[in-house]
Amino acid sequence: SSPPANTSFWNQQHMTGPRGVVCPKISKTAEEGISIVEVKAIPSPEKVEDDEVRIAVRSASINFPELLMMQNKYQYKPPVPFVLCGEGAGVIKEAGSDVKDFKVGDRVFFSTGTNGAAAEECILSPTGGMGKVYHLPDALSFSEGAGFLMGYTTGYHALVHRGRLKAGEWLLVTGAAGGMGLAAVQLGKALGAKVIAAASSNEKLEICKKVGADAVVNYKTESMKDAVGKITGGHFCDVIYDPVGGDVFDQCVRCVAPKGWARLLVIGFADGRIPSLPANMALIKGFDLVGVRMGAQVAIQPELMEDMLRELLKMAQDGHLKPYVGAEFPMERAKEGFALMHERRVVGLIQPRR
Repeated sequence: SSPPANTSFWNQQHMTGPRGVVCPKISKTAEEGISIVEVKAIPSPEKVEDDEVRIAVRSASINFPELLMMQNKYQYKPPVPFVLCGEGAGVIKEAGSDVKDFKVGDRVFFSTGTNGAAAEECILSPTGGMGKVYHLPDALSFSEGAGFLMGYTTGYHALVHRGRLKAGEWLLVTGAAGGMGLAAVQLGKALGAKVIAAASSNEKLEICKKVGADAVVNYKTESMKDAVGKITGGHFCDVIYDPVGGDVFDQCVRCVAPKGWARLLVIGFADGRIPSLPANMALIKGFDLVGVRMGAQVAIQPELMEDMLRELLKMAQDGHLKPYVGAEFPMERAKEGFALMHERRVVGLIQPRR
């Protein structure tokens, strides 16, 4: 069923508050959803609560869930209309009296937990609720900070907590030129793995090389199994990070190292088709099929987020992690960013910015 209309929140006829990139209603397709995205004034309280901060947003990051939310296909279904994007970066503009760790003027990056980041202002509680606010390392720009949380925390949870990746192991990353994929490539290298980046074009693979991939595979023009076998000298891969699903997942099953310890990590289904795995393949090759659900797991174990960010921010400050921003658009051209995501022409992160 469709989410309820959020009319009580938007019933001001002539709002003059901050602007946001808004999904006005649920659409049947992503194309339709993108076509009706609009930039308009959004409600904003005159004063923040004692435990809240008001952030002047400088950049927000577009991720695949936004396209699903437009169609009411994501697990979280915000009431319409709603402001798009779930993570961003900016400067603290106002801080409530109980806020101790942030002050006006601090550079920050943040997650709303759901949606609402693609706006000129965003109000969050740093200590409660679904949203989180963090100090932005000096090494990162606003655009880089806006795309830091989802990609790197998902990658870290997948590779470290679920995948148990060890230095020296072979790691295959599919969809490697997207924001999530490039984050996994960089993390794999930072953790000491030998990283194979797989993507759908040579142009995308050149970016993967720039961020540190040891080898690359174009799965549109060559057999991934044959290429990976050749690259690894017949060993194949100890860990596979797959956010694509579909036909790419089917190829991944044939790339696991048949030694009894390989881990195939299921991150998502950007292809659109949820694949099926014949159970005998896991038996024959002796590998673990591992589901990765970073957001849900952090809800169960909140301490995981602080542990992950402590390690990730140290890596970023030391220069090992740097989000690759493939395109930036002013808010008025946000539709172009969503279209890039939908058409799978993404290289790195896409951001509407001020």
